[in-house]
Amino acid sequence: MSELTVGDLVAMRQLGCQTIAGAGGLDRTVVWAHSCELDDPWNWLSTDELLMTTGICVPADEENQVNLVRQLARAGIAGIAVGDDMKAPPLTPAMLAEADTLGFPVLTVSHSTPFSALGRTVAVASQSEQISRIARLSRLYEAARSATLAESSLLERLSSELGYELHVVDVEYGTEVLGGEVRIDRETIRELCHRLGGRLDRLPARAAVSVGETLAATAFSLPTHRKCMLVAVGTSDVDLDAFGVLHAQSLVGIEVERATRQRERDDDLGGALFQQIIDGTLGADAAQPRLEQSGLADQEWVVIGFDATHQRAARIVLGDDEVANLSCLVGEEGYLLLAAENMDAVVALLGPHIPHLGLSATTSTVQRLPDSVRQARWALQAARADGSAVAEYSTAAPLFLPRTLSEAHFAARAVLGELMDYDEAHQSQLIETLDAFLSLDRSWSATAEKLMIHRQTLAYRLKKIEAITGRSTKSSADIASFWMALIARRISRGGLE
Repeated sequence: MSELTVGDLVAMRQLGCQTIAGAGGLDRTVVWAHSCELDDPWNWLSTDELLMTTGICVPADEENQVNLVRQLARAGIAGIAVGDDMKAPPLTPAMLAEADTLGFPVLTVSHSTPFSALGRTVAVASQSEQISRIARLSRLYEAARSATLAESSLLERLSSELGYELHVVDVEYGTEVLGGEVRIDRETIRELCHRLGGRLDRLPARAAVSVGETLAATAFSLPTHRKCMLVAVGTSDVDLDAFGVLHAQSLVGIEVERATRQRERDDDLGGALFQQIIDGTLGADAAQPRLEQSGLADQEWVVIGFDATHQRAARIVLGDDEVANLSCLVGEEGYLLLAAENMDAVVALLGPHIPHLGLSATTSTVQRLPDSVRQARWALQAARADGSAVAEYSTAAPLFLPRTLSEAHFAARAVLGELMDYDEAHQSQLIETLDAFLSLDRSWSATAEKLMIHRQTLAYRLKKIEAITGRSTKSSADIASFWMALIARRISRGGLE
């Protein structure tokens, strides 16, 4: 069966179509006719599809009408058919002139012709094309099935089937997901993220990515809980019909979700292992085989500390870059265990996402890892104190903070010793209460909510703290002493018992 063209539809007098501009494009193929009234119809149709509209999606002003024609032509849309029912704004001469220049057909459809008649005509004429699409769908799903049985990845097999180099990009963190041997160019990732401009609440269905003056790739949103897009690399607009894209997005989305869930489970298991090493419940002999499974055995290690709120970012960025690591939370901080040889690369990866990082000295023995965590915490506090992005335990010299673990222990005992002893003797929570109260800027409601206690209970505890220490929670000098002592305590203990 020969391909249906826009000119063929105009020639069918019973359809009531007339060409008012873009006659040079009447030989454009039409494989489907679709009605759309959204402001950006080019994102909802694909190559060789005819846009049918009552005119609601046609802007009223000249500039935006011209832009509508340009965007539709750029997306490879076959043409636009506007219903002649007086709902459309007047089509400006500039819009029609642009259509003539681009050879983009603009048709009017008689109000006596329902869009369903136009759609059925195209559907019947494109029957053989639909059979071809069904065959392609079968091949796509076969590629997905066989990818689980072979060494090649799903993306590689889909790339081979569709004829484009495919990648998955997390546009929230600027990382490549499901990365194989062939990696997408970093500049393309940066340009894609820049094009989105941080608007991640609703990703565009389709986005062209240009590097300089050259079109580098075309991106399609994915149905995943991570902010991901399927990126087809190519120096021209990707010629994939909506049918193929839709199912490729579905297949890749499922694979991203599966891989993400598996990695989250592995991260949690690794975090539990690191936690056991830190608190001493797992000896070196028992830890060794599990470190081997994580790719971290028989090498020097370094521990990196960061604010606990950034653990998800750390796990995603390092996981996508396939950097072996273990991470866990201890109190208000998170800690990463990784090979010392990867430290510089990891700092470069995490820097754009985490404001302060504290680096421990290197160690090669499991027994010293709790000390490494304390060192990382000390360095993190140093980075926070002077506002630097990275601080190393061996070189940092923060203002006002103790420089060694023994100094930190002495400073904490000097101010908080009686409180610490009281808590230990009475199983009370005065230190925790003071820490929360000052961390939350002395907000009574926020502190009570965090500790899940009544405000009267909070008032009783604060009075008890003042009575034991002889210091006031209202005096600036005493508050400063409390705060620095609490930081010294965190450094000396590393958040550990």
